[in-house]
Amino acid sequence: MSPSPCTEGQSSTTERKFRVLAGLGSFLQHPEFAEAGTAGIFEPWVVVNRELMNRAVVRGEIPAHADIEMACHVITSMASFRGLIQRKPFDKPFFTALIDGILLPALKNPQTAPNIMDR
Repeated sequence: MSPSPCTEGQSSTTERKFRVLAGLGSFLQHPEFAEAGTAGIFEPWVVVNRELMNRAVVRGEIPAHADIEMACHVITSMASFRGLIQRKPFDKPFFTALIDGILLPALKNPQTAPNIMDR
């Protein structure tokens, strides 16, 4: 569901973006800059993942009341953690395990809790 594991070139580009973001720690302490900076790096992933999940809803693969917004942010967060903290590659086995082992089961069996992403 994430655009980053598609090709080696995309993976390298994504890793560079994360390194830049990590290097901007003091810059990101200012809310007026942090929002624009992180949106430019992470929002494209969220948009692509949201579209893919919405297509899965239309196909009946996940329920319409699944918390797609939270799932989009979980994918991006886990990819960020993997690259920035663990310093491991964004590879197909990682994303397959994340999507098949964690996200799809959660999306197929959503709780009725309110979407906290709207807060």
